[in-house]
Amino acid sequence: MTSWATKSQQIVAHRGNPWDHPENTHVSILSAIELGADVIEFDISVTSDNIPIALHGPRLQKSTTGHGRAIDFSWPEISNYRAIDRNGESTSEPIPMVKDLLREFGNETFWNLDIKDPRAVPLISSILEEFSLKERSVLSGLTVKQVLKVSSESPDINLLVNLSRLDKFFLLSRFFRKRWVAFRFSEIVKRPSVVGINIHWRYVNQKLISILHSLETEIWTFTVDKAKDIEELFSLGVDSVTTNRPALCSSNLP
Repeated sequence: MTSWATKSQQIVAHRGNPWDHPENTHVSILSAIELGADVIEFDISVTSDNIPIALHGPRLQKSTTGHGRAIDFSWPEISNYRAIDRNGESTSEPIPMVKDLLREFGNETFWNLDIKDPRAVPLISSILEEFSLKERSVLSGLTVKQVLKVSSESPDINLLVNLSRLDKFFLLSRFFRKRWVAFRFSEIVKRPSVVGINIHWRYVNQKLISILHSLETEIWTFTVDKAKDIEELFSLGVDSVTTNRPALCSSNLP
């Protein structure tokens, strides 16, 4: 297990600052950096010609003016589309290439790179190597099975473990919770590249935090947009909170 959190009570800006700007765009990420978020998270999809882009996907229409699956379009095609804001309005913001974002901002902050397409992993590994950003970055969005594969093939990449549907089912059970955590996570968190468990905040309670911390792993939670909920999670002992509202958090938390 690698201790990676940038500080106690770490704030991660989800897709930059999507409350004020189109998600996963240059302007959104710049805004989150300027607001002082500890870590910037953005989503990574891959085009048909193997270009990693900052996009949630898989459907373009969720956050852009395009339609269809990102995987079915080449970068020259996707570069013609524009991001839409959280109200569904089109903007002038283009969909950025991951390489361009990390080239410009890579050393200005730390990064949580949310993998939406497993094909992205070796491509992102190469980009992080090129810009010497592996120590400043962690990959998320990966299940236990995927983390086992990536940690074996690329042991120098920091990783978070996301929960499967089955994990969520057992974690909600007071009877099975402790045994499931021991069965499912006790070995994987011992891998040097595994930073911690990335879990939706509504699954978090004091008992689960105690169990996971007993494994000496970090607990990252997402996505929390009310200051009172963030304060409560930190008081329970979580290590990191991801939010769509970095401005709110920076003004209400120490």
